[in-house]
Amino acid sequence: MKKQIWRCTACSLALGLAAQTVNAADIQFRGFASFVGGSTLSSDDTLYDYDDTLNFRHESLMALQVDAKLDEKLKATMQIIGRGENSYDPVIEWAYLTYDISEQLQVSAGRIRIPFYRYSDFIDVRYAYNWINVPQTVYGLEFPGYDGLSFVYNNQLGSWDSTLQVIYGQFEGEAMGYEANLENLSGINWTVTRDWLTLRAGYMRAKATILITEYEQLASGVELVGGLNALDLSVLGSDIRLDGDDGDFLGLAVGIDRNNFLFDVEYIQYKVSDSLLADTDAYYVSAGYRFGKWIPLLTYSKSKSDAPREVLNGIPSAAADILMNGVPLPLYLAGAASQAEDETTLIDLTLRYDFHHSAAFKIALTEEEDKAGEKNRLLRFGVDLVF
Repeated sequence: MKKQIWRCTACSLALGLAAQTVNAADIQFRGFASFVGGSTLSSDDTLYDYDDTLNFRHESLMALQVDAKLDEKLKATMQIIGRGENSYDPVIEWAYLTYDISEQLQVSAGRIRIPFYRYSDFIDVRYAYNWINVPQTVYGLEFPGYDGLSFVYNNQLGSWDSTLQVIYGQFEGEAMGYEANLENLSGINWTVTRDWLTLRAGYMRAKATILITEYEQLASGVELVGGLNALDLSVLGSDIRLDGDDGDFLGLAVGIDRNNFLFDVEYIQYKVSDSLLADTDAYYVSAGYRFGKWIPLLTYSKSKSDAPREVLNGIPSAAADILMNGVPLPLYLAGAASQAEDETTLIDLTLRYDFHHSAAFKIALTEEEDKAGEKNRLLRFGVDLVF
């Protein structure tokens, strides 16, 4: 029976195309790399940190994964990655132990990737998928990893391969350019595969603290204005900040690989209650066809963020006449909430050519349109490989 390749072990399978074994298979080294260049098509365009100057660092990376098999049931894994945007300084992003409780059940402990998405476990192994990089409209919420536990249960449900994962832990560090903390992070995701069809569903929840500079400054300003008017607005300031608030994430995905036809859909939804962070829904639809070593791929994706107007309900009636920067406080906060609204549409045309059994050349033209109708166009090309 065809084995599922998009499981939590998919990263190892993708990297294992050209593995080097050391010390009688006790220690195994695997690696992957992506070298990407790109620029926007106009001096007025900016997208994914690219401008009209050709850049080879933003998305390039190289990594080494070490698997140490201590016995038949216990294994240690470490992944070191250097990213071009960080001058290729090596960082340990994975470091965990895995113990096989049974043939179906395994537990891992340590620093592990948070499985938000279908491609989370091998998001950096770009050889394993057909885009130059995953669609950022959907994959924009990304944390490097979490410290905790992961339980994975593999079994058969009739003619379906099933993988059920349950996680628990926490994250503390930098994410999306801000200091962040996820406490009581818990989640479950379930993937089932039958021949050419893959289905996945996942749900994550955590107490989220993210020190977003703009929100911190706004909350401090509101509290200061309140103090100057002998009014305690600390509760309102807390509602603006992301400070130990409940965060929820939902992800659904469908994948089809049949008779050289490729089709992928992924939908995500996340929100953080009692904060100014907008509730966001996003999805992509991707279709392609395999012509021997060539794969043309067309992807349409969209994200929409709604203004968190619940924060406005926390404005006390006594603050209705307070001015902030010359504007009544309710109107000022309504404007800040509306700025959190966003809508982005992306069309990506990618061509992949497998010129080697462990390397692929890709070129992609991406067009992004924001809610104001302004467009940014980006041309990228690169080579992904595993070794």
